[in-house]
Amino acid sequence: MVRQDDLILEGVHASEIASLRALADGAVPPARRDIVPLHAKGWVDVIGDDAIITLTGRALLEGKSVRLR
Repeated sequence: MVRQDDLILEGVHASEIASLRALADGAVPPARRDIVPLHAKGWVDVIGDDAIITLTGRALLEGKSVRLR
């Protein structure tokens, strides 16, 4: 099993930012397979069928100096 710390150290991928933005915009919700890595990194909490962006995820979205991989 991969630890959350290891997943966070992996860095931010452009696809993850796109999924977070789609979730924040409320337009077309990202697929469940796109939510899983966000949840594993602590950027999204999942309650029932709803994905909620955490403060960490929000800070990532609003940050100006995010290095994408």
